[in-house]
Amino acid sequence: MFWFIILFPLMIYPWGFDPYYTTVKANYLYLFVFGTWAYLLFKRKYRTVMPEKQDTNVGILLLLFLCLVEISAAFSGRSYTSVYGLIDRKEGLLSYFSYVSVLLFSYRLFDMKKLNKILAGMAIVSAMVGIYGILQHYQLDFFPRNSAMRNYPGTYTFFDNPNFFGSYLVLALLVTIPIYLTAKNIKYSSLYLLTISLTFASLIFSNTRSAYLGVFFGLVFVTVFVIMKRKSLWKKWAGLLLTFGLILLVINFSESDRYIERINTVVKDSYSIATNQTTGREGSNRFFIWKQSLPLVKEYFWIGSGPDSFEFAYPNDDEEVRQFLHGSIVDKAHNEYLQMAITLGTPALITYLLLIFVILQKAFRAVKKVDGQEKVFLYGLIAAIVGYLVQAFFNISTVPVAPLFWAILGMTLARSSRVLNQAKELNNEKPYSKETVQSA
Repeated sequence: MFWFIILFPLMIYPWGFDPYYTTVKANYLYLFVFGTWAYLLFKRKYRTVMPEKQDTNVGILLLLFLCLVEISAAFSGRSYTSVYGLIDRKEGLLSYFSYVSVLLFSYRLFDMKKLNKILAGMAIVSAMVGIYGILQHYQLDFFPRNSAMRNYPGTYTFFDNPNFFGSYLVLALLVTIPIYLTAKNIKYSSLYLLTISLTFASLIFSNTRSAYLGVFFGLVFVTVFVIMKRKSLWKKWAGLLLTFGLILLVINFSESDRYIERINTVVKDSYSIATNQTTGREGSNRFFIWKQSLPLVKEYFWIGSGPDSFEFAYPNDDEEVRQFLHGSIVDKAHNEYLQMAITLGTPALITYLLLIFVILQKAFRAVKKVDGQEKVFLYGLIAAIVGYLVQAFFNISTVPVAPLFWAILGMTLARSSRVLNQAKELNNEKPYSKETVQSA
């Protein structure tokens, strides 16, 4: 589990007729998940991944969510797509089963004492991905591109799409922040600052506004809950924000204010929507797609149209749609929650949101019981979840990124449960240090 989480972004196979990384990553994911389940069944250790007694509600929500996805797939009328997903998306029933499994594995099989190591590993890998993203921006990437992105001038690295790359960068950047803030050695502080800087530069080059917003809200969360209450971290935080500002200014200046203008469109589009002056073009046509999609929520309310079947549910043949989008086929809602409501059904969406709510609620309870480094790590995990949820409002779940998000959910649940269990055993309601937690 440790190495899978760290190395998953790099799991690619760039050769063959048309190297599409989503398909490859889906195969790696299935191999890992079903291989782990086979090992647990063979060794008769499958009970070790069952939720603990105090987390029964999480287990129920996971089982209910998976059952709802299975029902949606069974009644979709598009069996192959619902099970395996679209040929270039791969988010069918098998992928959702894998996501649930990854959460359970990271929750029950991962040693929480290695959390700082796994976050450090994710930081190093994100720096490697970031370097490749920077090279790709300057047309210096050395792996072959697939047919869909062969002439694309932007940055997407190993995620097949700049929006999906952006959603990965939100997670990668925000989980690196706690180890940067808690590093006491100047050498390690400098190393993590470098990795965050490379990730941030690649984030800018991704040109993904949803990722910009996700990182922004994640940084605001860390500022409010971590930095403002710890004067010892102000200097580090100021240095990080100053570094971000300098990177943005240098890149923006070198490319004729392109990125500041891109960021400004977020404000302009928001103003147009707030003042009811929309054209439908807001958010790269997202607002039009959302308006056309909302009636489908009622139509597919209970069981959805089937996993990964949005393309078939959306009115692509409608004349207004064809004219507005110039004949382009819409195969995603550009909103993870709307996508789930239409393809999996509203009950599945509610279950998914309840699952995240329960995990976050437990994390906020746990963070009150600890102090020092432990508190910063928990807040960092929460910030990563918050950042992902924000960007998901303009993006969708995807196989190259979703397993990492579900793994972070599992790690957050495991860390929170461990803290609350030890607090209960100590029968001490006052905050205690990390050293007290570890010695318990």
